[in-house]
Amino acid sequence: MGTDIRHAVVMGAGMAGLAAARVLADSCEAVTVIERDRLPDASGPRAGVPQGHHVHGLLALGAEVFEGYFPGLRAELERAGAPVWDWGEGLCAVLPHGTPPPTPMGMPIQTFSRPLLEHALRRRVTALERVTLRDGLTVTGLRTAGPGKVVGVRVKDGDGEDEIAADLVVDASGRSSHLPQWLAALGLPSPRTTTVDAQVGYASRTYSYPEGQAPPSWMGLLQPLRAPDFPKGCYAIQIENNALHVTLHGAGDTQLPCGDEDFLAYAKTLRGPIAETIASLTPTSAVRRYARTVNRKIAYHRLARWPDGLIALGDSVCTFNPAYGQGMTVAALEARLLEQMLRSRRTRTPLDGRDFQKRLARITVSPWLMATIPDHAWGHPRSAWPIKAGNWFMNRLIDTAPHDPRVYTTFSGLFHMTAGPLALADPRLLSSVLVRPRPGESLRTTTA
Repeated sequence: MGTDIRHAVVMGAGMAGLAAARVLADSCEAVTVIERDRLPDASGPRAGVPQGHHVHGLLALGAEVFEGYFPGLRAELERAGAPVWDWGEGLCAVLPHGTPPPTPMGMPIQTFSRPLLEHALRRRVTALERVTLRDGLTVTGLRTAGPGKVVGVRVKDGDGEDEIAADLVVDASGRSSHLPQWLAALGLPSPRTTTVDAQVGYASRTYSYPEGQAPPSWMGLLQPLRAPDFPKGCYAIQIENNALHVTLHGAGDTQLPCGDEDFLAYAKTLRGPIAETIASLTPTSAVRRYARTVNRKIAYHRLARWPDGLIALGDSVCTFNPAYGQGMTVAALEARLLEQMLRSRRTRTPLDGRDFQKRLARITVSPWLMATIPDHAWGHPRSAWPIKAGNWFMNRLIDTAPHDPRVYTTFSGLFHMTAGPLALADPRLLSSVLVRPRPGESLRTTTA
């Protein structure tokens, strides 16, 4: 282990920050995680994660990576009531052209609330001897030794301002990151920012089952949006405390529900069993709405200069429309990249931050396309032909899934990032997707 990174500072105690701190604890003498929020002692939502009230999904690949860093995590969450189930058998997918029958895939999925997972990870990370978590502290800027080297951060709390020295600073502060402004203050050019906004909003709440009432036969219910004909959808999952967590989606000008009656009324406008399911359940939370779903990518990897002693990851660099459930898994993969680069560097060689940002950008390519190709169809009717072609093919793939178990399994692997794009090159799969007609197919519902 090189001793060049004696102390690392991680900004943000969300998923990306906790995963990074876990990895850094193996290579640094000390790791300080700084969080603006006052963190709860138990599992519960917090102000800095407003989307914590909404359904979250940890993809199969992300669950594997987290289990590797936190052995026994799945069993711990299961003891807390988070069910484990096979994606192909337990999901009711209400797709535009049908619902695939139960299809065993050997793809274990675990469903829980975001606060439960974050609390479990936070407890594991803070138990590490080398990690210190300081909450209620706001980072106000970078501490530098000239424009080319970051040597710590400036912070403030209710008692005043202070500085914390560090050999490596990790920005995992999420969507609210101030890193572009801080880099500009160092005289670096502004990185290019790309956004794709489908103007999707959410409304969510949790339910309990009345005594004696059995839960539904499915563990998860998915009804995706699709431009232009399907501006409404939902995702519902069974979670801890024998609860059902329901998020209703709406795109464009769709009016989302605010209260009890219109939540059920909105659900009744959807195909599938969601309205029938929740009609007899007992609400256990208020209706919460959320609309910050823009996909945003900051091209730090294209900057010609990058300060030593600094990296950025997680939502600070690339955020996805949460409807696709990719954020936590991408954060896990970025932590794995950090571990690989820390292990492979020569003793006493600093971490190459510019190279890290370039490699991180490659990790985000596929999930970015999975999220933005369908989202382009809502707000960008004149999209470039590769995007239109990609959206057309993805729609054909989804339309074939209810009628072909092989296609459904392949698409599920792509969705959960356990399979790469090359899985689509199977000639039999391409034949099913491109040639076989779909019942009730129309040009309008299969093109961008």
